[in-house]
Amino acid sequence: MDTVLTNVRLFAPLVVGYIMAEFTGFLTISSKYDALFRFAALLMGGTLMVFLFGSRLISHEELLDESNLHKIFRICKSAFGKRRSKYPTSVNGYYCKEYKQNHVYDHDKRLRLTPRVPRLFRWLDKAAIVEPEDSTDPNEMNLEMLKKNGKLCTVKEVKEVKSLVPMICMCFSFFAYSVLMATGNTFFVAQAIQMNITGGNYIARLFLIKAVVRNISQFICFFAGFIVCDTKGTDFMSKRKVATVVRIGFGMVCGVVCSFIAWKVEAHRLSLPLLKENTDNERGRTSSLVPQFILLGMSEGLVEGGLESLFCGHVVKSMWGFKDSFTELVIGTGKLFLIPVILIFRRWINENSNDSHLDKFYLMLGILNVMFLMGTP
Repeated sequence: MDTVLTNVRLFAPLVVGYIMAEFTGFLTISSKYDALFRFAALLMGGTLMVFLFGSRLISHEELLDESNLHKIFRICKSAFGKRRSKYPTSVNGYYCKEYKQNHVYDHDKRLRLTPRVPRLFRWLDKAAIVEPEDSTDPNEMNLEMLKKNGKLCTVKEVKEVKSLVPMICMCFSFFAYSVLMATGNTFFVAQAIQMNITGGNYIARLFLIKAVVRNISQFICFFAGFIVCDTKGTDFMSKRKVATVVRIGFGMVCGVVCSFIAWKVEAHRLSLPLLKENTDNERGRTSSLVPQFILLGMSEGLVEGGLESLFCGHVVKSMWGFKDSFTELVIGTGKLFLIPVILIFRRWINENSNDSHLDKFYLMLGILNVMFLMGTP
């Protein structure tokens, strides 16, 4: 319920902001930059005062005794120090510390800690192994001293850190999507610049359309989730996970359609003759880009919001602080790998989009998104 109220409070100022942005866009078409910057400074200063006034009403959470990053470092350090240790054959070989849940599984006649992770990360279990020399004096005080010295971790701590591993591996499933998001902020803009202007601030309005569609998509999903909140217990959690997967899948489908529409629009634009009434080498109209920006906003709103729900559904609550970092990691991966992708297909990209073959690049991007969509577990 707290998440619902937070989303409502955040959505209201977004709506007001979009209305103000569109309203000022009509008023400032002919204004000079100094007047625009003056108005923006006054508007941002006013919103800052409103924020400072409302911040006194916000309840602040208490800080943890240990940050999650330090916990991860401590577990990795402890596991690396015991890298030559053998996995135990009994549950007593792990430092459980009153952790009574089923937390082990058999592997080659040795016990490993759940959840199951790829082989590259299995060595993290060794952070909770009680060494033979420590088991000779297995009193709680001795084990606690080893824990304070960073030589031993509890089973619960190791399980919490291991719950992050599947999400890290899942980042690669969204590689094509993240490249599409990076393309929307680069080549879509270059495509719009070479088109005939259909109104002032045309690029800003295209991104405004994308932002509005993105937040409308998020609000619809949030409203649907609010209805599902009537169900409680395990049935609610299972329905939420299924809804999250469907949401992300539909968002990735929107990304595929966006790529193919961008391909058709760019192919049609390149087939048009240059407009003779101007000297800017313009082809087509920016209004033809509206569908791909709408689909780009839908894809972003569905996938990124779904990633947050997916993270919370698979990672223990103590690690939810990495939720925003996980989303940024997925998107940042595409921004980083867009550079080698451009270098690989550099024959299609030149200084001017009229001399480039962005249509082939968009087609390749659409096929890549289809492949990753079909290969996503």
